[in-house]
Amino acid sequence: MKKLSIYLMLAVAGLFLAACGQEDNEFAGLKTANAEDAVVVPGFSAAGLGVIDLNTVEVSEALDVQAFTVSEAALPDGVELAKGEIVFEDGTVIPTTASGQVSGKELSAYIASLYGRRPVERTVVGHVYLYAVQNGAAVKIDAGEVTFVVVPQAPVLVEAYYLTGTINGWDNGNTDFALSNGGQDPYENPTFTCKLDLETLGHPASVEFKVTPVDKIATGDWNSCLAAAEEEGKFNFNNEGGNFSISDIPADGKILVLTFNMLDQTWEYKVLSFAPYIYEIGNDSGWSTAHPLYGANADGKYQGSYYLNGEFKFRPNENDWNGDWGQDPNGSYGTLVQEGEQNCWIPWDEEAQQSLVGFYMIDVDLAAMTYQLTPIKSIYVVGSAVGNDWDHGVEMTYNMREDFWECYADFTEAGEIKFKGNGTWDTFDGNWGGTMDNIVNGSNDNIPVSVTGPVHIKFYPSCTGHSYCTISQLR
Repeated sequence: MKKLSIYLMLAVAGLFLAACGQEDNEFAGLKTANAEDAVVVPGFSAAGLGVIDLNTVEVSEALDVQAFTVSEAALPDGVELAKGEIVFEDGTVIPTTASGQVSGKELSAYIASLYGRRPVERTVVGHVYLYAVQNGAAVKIDAGEVTFVVVPQAPVLVEAYYLTGTINGWDNGNTDFALSNGGQDPYENPTFTCKLDLETLGHPASVEFKVTPVDKIATGDWNSCLAAAEEEGKFNFNNEGGNFSISDIPADGKILVLTFNMLDQTWEYKVLSFAPYIYEIGNDSGWSTAHPLYGANADGKYQGSYYLNGEFKFRPNENDWNGDWGQDPNGSYGTLVQEGEQNCWIPWDEEAQQSLVGFYMIDVDLAAMTYQLTPIKSIYVVGSAVGNDWDHGVEMTYNMREDFWECYADFTEAGEIKFKGNGTWDTFDGNWGGTMDNIVNGSNDNIPVSVTGPVHIKFYPSCTGHSYCTISQLR
């Protein structure tokens, strides 16, 4: 094909750009033109490569992943390509080399921004522009539209993982120690956590483990395990590395929390040392009985629900006052200190000029040194057993003398119930479920009941491990 003079094209289009002033025509010295100012060179265009699987190449910031090819045969002698760019349909621009190479990291991030990081084929369309130079002058050439089929860089993830190590005798079939992301798509939420109860494990000073994907449990296949990388805080797939090792567990540690980001291939751990229970004690029991508050995660956050009729304090032990917490006399209401503290108190009604005696949900955060009281003004029994009424159900009353909530109801079927605080499903206000002998605030489980007809229900809300109910069938 007869070559056309690039100078002739530039002269006609008036597209000469300012000289870059650099003999080697480095990328930084080239001036970018608008897309509509690009020239078309007959016979010159970019071509796609088929599937670009970014999991089969080294992915980095460098422009070293081939994304398309070009032919320089149509360019006049003495004209060289210096750099290029892909302009995608949404306006995103990814720089390229003159020969069609891009940063694998940048291309993968762009695909992930559109579709997520799941490593499957994704199709995008982009317009390729290349910059030609001669004697220090540059021009932008339209190399045409290219369809790119890209597999973003990411590992193959599964929905669950398990710890296999010294904590379970390196039993590849053991599923006692699950890493969980709450059941979400691992590419949407790649953060998996596991909490180990160190007291149950006998307070080990160290642990070693690997992480087994759910599809390799009980297979004896270690080749797909996650293994610790040489770089601290990193891990590899396919058992490429050593055991994860934690050797500095303090003797007073209560919970070991492990966190893995499966996409970033990072991991970390922390040891929490808050005890599972603290105790409220005060005027409600004549300062004689300590009521437990439970902390599920050893993170210093505790909750319980009790009747309060005056002042009270919190203490770490059921039977002694060592290390107790009270209201900070110099802080706002609801702040705690251990030294120079005052008794805590229930809220005050300014209009009625009296304390708001009543039943409260008590939340304590020892990490933040705060407490909060939420009035529980009503509790309802709802569920399939009460006419399939999950909204209102049967209202209960508080028996102050015997310290329980009660109601009479007519069970229409042997079904399920829950206890609903303040008429809402807000966990903070009370959303109790589980089983009759182990009722938990915030539980997703309904309470199964096996009787029908008229019943007398007594509910004893306290805290996890101490709350229960009784149901007496009436004749």
